[in-house]
Amino acid sequence: MEFSSAKWIWAKKEAVKDDYAEFFAEFDCQKAETVTLNLSCDSVYAVYLNGEICAFSQCSDYPYYKYFDSIDLSDKVKEKNSLKIIVWYWGQDSQIYIKDTAGLIFEVKSQEKILAQSSDKTSSRTDFGYKSGYCKIITSQLGFSFLFDNTKNALPYESSRIVDKPYRFNKRPIGQMQLTERVPIELKKTEYGYLVDMGREVAGYVDLDFISSCEQKILFAYGEHIVDGKVRYIIDQRDFSFEFIAKQGANLFHNHLRRIAGRYIEVHCEKELQINYVGVRAAYYPVTLKKNKFKDELDRKIYDVSVETLRLCMHEHYEDCPWREQALYCMDSRNQMLAGYYAYNGFDYQRYNLVLISKGLRKDGLLTICYPSGLDLPIPSFSLAYFLQVYEYVQYSGDKGILDEIGNTLHTVMNTFKAAIDKTGLIPRFPQPFWNFYEWNEGGNRGCVPKGEENNKQYDLNLNCMFVFVARKYDELFGFNNDYTDHLNAIRKTFYLEDKGVYKLSTDDQLCSQLGNSLAILAGLEVAGLKAKIVEDKSLVEATLSMRAFLYDALLLGGDEYKEFVLKDIRERYKKMLDCGATSFWETEKGEADFDGAGSLCHGWSAMPIYYFNKLIK
Repeated sequence: MEFSSAKWIWAKKEAVKDDYAEFFAEFDCQKAETVTLNLSCDSVYAVYLNGEICAFSQCSDYPYYKYFDSIDLSDKVKEKNSLKIIVWYWGQDSQIYIKDTAGLIFEVKSQEKILAQSSDKTSSRTDFGYKSGYCKIITSQLGFSFLFDNTKNALPYESSRIVDKPYRFNKRPIGQMQLTERVPIELKKTEYGYLVDMGREVAGYVDLDFISSCEQKILFAYGEHIVDGKVRYIIDQRDFSFEFIAKQGANLFHNHLRRIAGRYIEVHCEKELQINYVGVRAAYYPVTLKKNKFKDELDRKIYDVSVETLRLCMHEHYEDCPWREQALYCMDSRNQMLAGYYAYNGFDYQRYNLVLISKGLRKDGLLTICYPSGLDLPIPSFSLAYFLQVYEYVQYSGDKGILDEIGNTLHTVMNTFKAAIDKTGLIPRFPQPFWNFYEWNEGGNRGCVPKGEENNKQYDLNLNCMFVFVARKYDELFGFNNDYTDHLNAIRKTFYLEDKGVYKLSTDDQLCSQLGNSLAILAGLEVAGLKAKIVEDKSLVEATLSMRAFLYDALLLGGDEYKEFVLKDIRERYKKMLDCGATSFWETEKGEADFDGAGSLCHGWSAMPIYYFNKLIK
């Protein structure tokens, strides 16, 4: 698709990192007309028609693969209309964004008639409220926070300048996020100001409504938990806060550009406020949920919280966690997609994510860490997870047509792994810049191969078993018939410990884990008594929440012998989180205490009870 005659534009002033620009247009139309706004931008937008928000965000894409959004304005237009579009340009690489040129392109159409469009005549200005160039980092993965100055006077509009961004466009293939009403809050006065409790995890956009007796700068800190009555918002180099300069009197503010998440908001103010509302308006991706069928109260609670966890991590793409990163990973999204097939109707959202991932192919033949990602620390095992999620998508949706669109990426990645097999018959750890990561536990993070040690090869059980497991899925997708006997024999020879009856994790130590041995079973390397050892042998490193799906699948392979174990295991682990007051399920079972206080209390990969309850509870 090409825009008819609209141009990429920006405000007169040269864009800087963390820049805000506002664009204004007026148009007339008849109420009966069908009116559509088509637009695309770098980086995110908020659209206001006649003063009311009508669309926000930007479909995640790449500088070389742009989406445009098509927004129906028909039920919102009047005879005379004012259109305001605020665009926030990030301009700095993160794990959710690849740096490109600032810009906006739009057109308002009625049938084929252009009512308004972007050009050098479009009125624009640097936004006068948001502080451009502030560059306050939340996390390196997520990018910038913001400062809004509610005391500033409006700047005059100027004409816009044309920006050179010659793209073809693809129409947004998924729905627009939807804002909900305000969630109820509890407000408590504290020595620093106020503490707001929204009662549950919320992911969405800031909503402020208060009266200030004077002009003052206020810091709003947000988080998923409190320690000693306070939000822990400074965690190492992370800073979960935004700032607001209040004017004297009433202050109403809605941010539709930076999505945040948490349960608590801490209001640090210089003088007392009269707070009518401080909170987050939840934003959800629109889905039609399937009804759950679980009679047991605990099962129903686990299921419902799993569904909420899944939805809290669904916005412009799947997210690992809405608080700390908001990033799309292969391994995380595999769990999310699989749960989603049972939680809600349709397959468009999963398909879009798989296509988005396919565009993150590196020149060396593996996938980037996130999609899109300008900061890259690629994880080889996550590239393998991509095959699994594509295979499962085709199985559930029946949509083999996706292979025409992403097949080249699949072939390239598979050939890259096959080319890495050396004379031992195994795939060694990948050298820098690759991160040889599997899960967050002992032996699960093998890090990056130090410079100078590339020839001192080490081999991991997880990587090689995962390769064989997904290579068979790949073959089934494309009708290939490859023999992996030699690779399996090499794995058995290198990693199997005869005296213990289990497989070790690596060639550089003797650690054994539930995940490694589960992957061995899934790859076709089961030996007598191995399932029992995985369950009973306490010397094995326990699988984490993110990887217990492989454990459960291995135990369930071939029959229902371990069905009750799987259900009991899920119930016990997830009940512990519920007993701690969880309204969404955690990144790891350590909760916020993990990662030196940065553990997420809402993580998409932990929504897997949805899948297993549907499969195992009749």
